[in-house]
Amino acid sequence: MKKAIVLSVLGIAASGYAAFGQGVIGFNNYSAQTYETAQVLWGVNSGHTAGTPVGSASVEVQLFYELGTIAGTPANFAASATAGITGTISTTANAGGTSGVGPYGYFAAGNQVLAGWSSGPVTFMYEAWDTTTGATFALASVKGYSVLWQETGAGSGTYGIVSSSLPAKLMANIPGNTLTGSVPEPTTIALGGLGLAALMAFRRKQV
Repeated sequence: MKKAIVLSVLGIAASGYAAFGQGVIGFNNYSAQTYETAQVLWGVNSGHTAGTPVGSASVEVQLFYELGTIAGTPANFAASATAGITGTISTTANAGGTSGVGPYGYFAAGNQVLAGWSSGPVTFMYEAWDTTTGATFALASVKGYSVLWQETGAGSGTYGIVSSSLPAKLMANIPGNTLTGSVPEPTTIALGGLGLAALMAFRRKQV
């Protein structure tokens, strides 16, 4: 009788673990299946040539995820999804440029554990920002969102999600990201011009 009770308890515990399992996947655009289109690039008003891959470790990236197939804007997704691991752009990965893509623009941030995953798709998005313009994504003036994308179970393949009890595999569909700089609104520029004009008029009166 005692043995049956113990086995019953163990069975409940095992079923509970299965119901609340977790997956894992590598947050890495360098070794991803889509590596040719997954680079992080400088954009307009970034202080760099637009379209060139980022080669500075001052640029940080952070992953966000949510179980299931999710639609919406990256900003709204970041507000509701689970914030994941962070990393920085590598200054050595692809430093010479390979396979038809320009040098740099890559990161290997580590493995992201996906709480609650047992099967099915997971939606991802990542932020990237230049920490020399702000310590966080919210504060930075040069930054960018990736588009939302999905990853599914890897099975026996090289790419996708696996149980966290197994070695992590790589992302199949990670996209690139472009960091753009913020531009002052026209009203801000106009107010600045009025302020400068008033200062010049005040100085002329003093002369």
